[in-house]
Amino acid sequence: MTRVQEISIVYFKDEVKCSRCHSRLALIRRKIPALSHRRRRGWGDLNTCPSGWIHCPDRQTCIPSDWNCDGIIDCKGISEEIYCGKDSILVSGAYYAKRDLKSLLLQSRILSSRPNKWGSQICRIAVALHLADESTFKPGNSTGDEIRYELTIQLLHRLTKDKKMSSQELALYIHALLAACMDPKDFYGENLVLELRRSVEASENYTNPFQILVLCNAGDTMTTRDVEGVAAAYDSHHRPSWADLQALASMAVACIFSRKEGIAGKGIFERMLQELKGLQLRNGTISDFRTTAFVTQAMLIHDSYKKEFDMNASVQVLIDGLKETKSLLHAYYALPVLSAKSLLNVTASHCRKVSISEEEALRRALDVDGEIMAIQYSVWIGDKINLSRTWRLRMRVNSTIYDAIETVGEMDNRQKVKYSIVDGKQFVTAVNGMEDDPEMGIYWFIYLRSSNSDEQPKSVEESPLDLKLLPDQEIILWYKPAPWSSQILKQMSITSN
Repeated sequence: MTRVQEISIVYFKDEVKCSRCHSRLALIRRKIPALSHRRRRGWGDLNTCPSGWIHCPDRQTCIPSDWNCDGIIDCKGISEEIYCGKDSILVSGAYYAKRDLKSLLLQSRILSSRPNKWGSQICRIAVALHLADESTFKPGNSTGDEIRYELTIQLLHRLTKDKKMSSQELALYIHALLAACMDPKDFYGENLVLELRRSVEASENYTNPFQILVLCNAGDTMTTRDVEGVAAAYDSHHRPSWADLQALASMAVACIFSRKEGIAGKGIFERMLQELKGLQLRNGTISDFRTTAFVTQAMLIHDSYKKEFDMNASVQVLIDGLKETKSLLHAYYALPVLSAKSLLNVTASHCRKVSISEEEALRRALDVDGEIMAIQYSVWIGDKINLSRTWRLRMRVNSTIYDAIETVGEMDNRQKVKYSIVDGKQFVTAVNGMEDDPEMGIYWFIYLRSSNSDEQPKSVEESPLDLKLLPDQEIILWYKPAPWSSQILKQMSITSN
């Protein structure tokens, strides 16, 4: 709802009466300097505003300060109401900086028919877009869907490459999965959070604060030992140039205390924040751009910036820095601050909840009438079966493999299958967004074998609609290089040798 563009004003001491204010009460109590002329939506085209007035976001118009964040739009172009609440920062230029950084992230997408359109920084891109606003990963957003698909492809590739992935890289992927509404505790049957926890526990000499923050954000069980490890890491990074890691440590500790009661040492968090505040220079800088961003994120926890920290100055440092140079990493560091958020806000809380639980869907899918038989259904990824997941089903007699595929899709919407239609028959071309890739020579195949034997499964070429289920049968959807692709690779290897 907006005001009419022209308002006739009559002054009564401390009251202003609007003769044509349809969007407000006719009598508005305000103290506004008397005007002898009619105005159009505020005090226009001024470099500075009178006392008690503020600029609109476009810097071309002034409005009374108490009109800001009152639920009614007064400014043309960019509304002043977007700056309200905890999801924005009231610093000149913040809106444009945030807009430009989000645009930079979206424009980083490479126009190509091949995968990997979002590049090696896809994890940070996903997190930054999520913290900028929650629109990217809402259902039906094509950008979010594409990022999810590429995250899946990249991560599966990294996991299948002899599982040699650093704990730092794994932590980045877990954060991205949370932002993209994908469960890191069940990624194609792999519990990535558990893997990261094991890696952290194996590093007895040093605790990485970022990895603890990721574990906490992912809902892992946190302990006093985690607090002690993060505190030790914080104290070991005593140089000002290491304040970025100290800021991450403060966020990790804050996360632990917010999600786990009964853990001793809450005074550690206050000490960390107080020491970080002492690093801020008069102009708002803390060491460099990245460190300023991380420390400012930490100050947003419990509104800690309200005492002994100049939030506006630090945000202005970031905005000025972005005028000189912008990169994907700059966006990753600064966008949370410009949205009044921090890495502490990377959770799955924004994800739409399924109306029924997976257990309930499983119960319904298995609740069949009539004569039934037991079968197994498996999804395999990789030529060497690097990842696999198996379901045990009860299906009606005379059901087809197509029926089994669709039943699993009802139980777990991550296993939804897409088909191509050839001569009126369906053939599997994609599972959970992983599509046939003719350029890489990787396709989905259907294999069959008895679930009671260790024999090698046999490939079938027929449509799943034409294949009847047999008792104790295992149906395997296998994403692997096609036989002709494997032969080509083998020939290339022999030739190169």
